[in-house]
Amino acid sequence: MTLLPRIGCCALLALAGIGSAHAETPRAAWHAQIGHGYSQLADATDALQKSAADYCATPAPASLQQLQENWLAAFSAWQAVRFVSFGPIEENTRAWKFQFWPDPKNLTASKVNYWLNGKKPISSEAIGKDSVAVQGFPAVEYLLYDEDMRDTEQALPAARSCALLNAISDNLAANASALNSDWSALQERYLSVDNYNNGTLQAAMQALELLADWRLAGPMGERGNGKPNPYVADAWRSGQSLNTVEASLQGLASYFVPGLNLLLAEHDQSALAEQFSQQLNKTLAHFEQLPADIAPLMETEAGRKSLKALLDDVNATRAMLVGPVAEAVGVVRGFNSSDGD
Repeated sequence: MTLLPRIGCCALLALAGIGSAHAETPRAAWHAQIGHGYSQLADATDALQKSAADYCATPAPASLQQLQENWLAAFSAWQAVRFVSFGPIEENTRAWKFQFWPDPKNLTASKVNYWLNGKKPISSEAIGKDSVAVQGFPAVEYLLYDEDMRDTEQALPAARSCALLNAISDNLAANASALNSDWSALQERYLSVDNYNNGTLQAAMQALELLADWRLAGPMGERGNGKPNPYVADAWRSGQSLNTVEASLQGLASYFVPGLNLLLAEHDQSALAEQFSQQLNKTLAHFEQLPADIAPLMETEAGRKSLKALLDDVNATRAMLVGPVAEAVGVVRGFNSSDGD
């Protein structure tokens, strides 16, 4: 299941052109495009909140399917802006409140079961004061998809499970709304502080590094002990781990590339901008032939080869950004994003 529309080569470059038409500076484009991403996240979490309430009020296969689809859409919207690691997302561990990951000790399951097995009143306020492991999209995913959970009396639509589902969904919607507002309020400072050029570029670099080394190479067994382990991937319970990777790459295409193209144009590097877009588009093209989840690909030689090809192109995209692009625009490595706040 594809969470976001795929972007072809020409469409990807056209999208960057749209950003150029509506903004005169790279940071103006970045602020506008990231703001659009945050607005999409706020809208998607609102839809998730409503579908959770609707399902628990009238449990039925149709309302459950709608709830699952809205969870996927909202989680995808988060993946698209996940590369933004500076600004208001840094405050009060906000990023972790959307997605507690990695979770090698399965704390999400432990915290969810703590609330389900207890007698404490469940509310969005109570959840908001508890561990980040129970506040975000993975906790909702656990309630919706965990196989062991489905075999218990607490499986949805049990009363406490529905109460917890609603509380987490309410909390996610409130956090997304606040994040969207705070990003808008950052506009004057973001546009006036030159270091945000470096900060935005560094955020994209770090996102590609995380995607390559941890979200792909980790589950594939290309790092660590060398053993494949799909359970360390994003969204493994719902079987959407590759769709989340695609959503993150498309987020870079939509919300980062337009401003990058303007910045490269300022340095007379439009050809390099086109090369980077083509490399990113080449990476995105892999998903046309891939399933939603990483796990089945690890079971065959052909599947492992296709994953390795994807990883190679993610690394090539990262290398181009860290190397020629960074050099062309004079990015200072080791920028501390807090310098821009």
